[in-house]
Amino acid sequence: MKKIVLPILSAIVLISFLVAYMVYKRNYHLWLYDYTFNSPAIQEQENVTDIIVVVVDHWEPGGSIDVVNSWMTGYRKLANAHIDADGVKLQHTFYYPIEQFRGYEVDSLVELCRSGYGEVEVHLHHKEDNSESLRSIFTNGIDSLRAHGALLTPDSSVYFSFIHGNWALDNSRSDINLCGVNDEISILLDLGCYADFTFPALTQTAQPSLVNKIYYATDDPEMPKSHDKGEISHVGIETTDDMLMIFEGPMMIDWSDWRFKTHPTFDDGNLYPDVPTSFQRFELWLKANIHVKGRPNWVFVRPFTHGSRLGHGGYEDILGSRIDKMLTFVEQTYNDGKKYRLHYMTAREAYNVVKAAEAGKDGNPHQYRNFVLPRYLYPNE
Repeated sequence: MKKIVLPILSAIVLISFLVAYMVYKRNYHLWLYDYTFNSPAIQEQENVTDIIVVVVDHWEPGGSIDVVNSWMTGYRKLANAHIDADGVKLQHTFYYPIEQFRGYEVDSLVELCRSGYGEVEVHLHHKEDNSESLRSIFTNGIDSLRAHGALLTPDSSVYFSFIHGNWALDNSRSDINLCGVNDEISILLDLGCYADFTFPALTQTAQPSLVNKIYYATDDPEMPKSHDKGEISHVGIETTDDMLMIFEGPMMIDWSDWRFKTHPTFDDGNLYPDVPTSFQRFELWLKANIHVKGRPNWVFVRPFTHGSRLGHGGYEDILGSRIDKMLTFVEQTYNDGKKYRLHYMTAREAYNVVKAAEAGKDGNPHQYRNFVLPRYLYPNE
């Protein structure tokens, strides 16, 4: 008997050790507790459930005119084919990297936004900065965007949402991608940032302990990674000027998908060819059940992409046949007007809907797209 039991026990111990090592090595331990114990399932609603799709795009063409031209044509074609319950075309929120500023790239995006295909926001890759240098980078980058017709507002105020390059928000990477600035959240708020859309950050130390949540982080200027925890967005919440909304996308474990052989697929909502875009992935993102606590009938599905990286098969997943097929199934399944309504929104519009939910609003979220922050202006030259 011992000859049988001991090898089995040894194998179990070895497998357990390997699993634990993988979990720690890939930083899954940072978020698994919240994922396991604080992830409520979607509840069946008596009335309609509104599905709000928000595509956030790290739009980094890298100076390629061919990529920009291909994107302008392909995205218009895709968006024109996919209309939501409100008559709105598919939207992308284009997070443009201000440290790589090229006027013609921004001009192309502004033309898209002027035609109703999305909105431009702020993206930045940086490291080894300090508070003063970072403020200068932000100020110059925002001024450049505004000079080319982005981030213009009806009352001339400045507001924007943000995605941190390499996921290193608030100096939260422990490797060579240290951003260097522990008070980044305070700086963002001071400059007009209304929400951060950086996360999830699969395998990165930057990943917060909270997952599949909308919450508010308060900065500790002396410490990195102040966004690790915060107050969960809920109906009736009272926020203050020192609280930055952290609007996460889905982070899910797909136990039905073992394409990587040694472990199930960890799906962070990334539109890229390694895990092809599909209706099955969309349903997994939906199960993340990202919503304002107390308003479970408004559910956000917030994938991300590096939309201008169209090589290596990426076109089909971002602009081509696979995403077209996924969106067609989504519109057929989640837009019957009785059980479900589908809404394509920008990051700013989704933020406004969150603020409406927090204020106790209900009904069709379409009416709250501009609840707090008006639509950006994209005037003709």
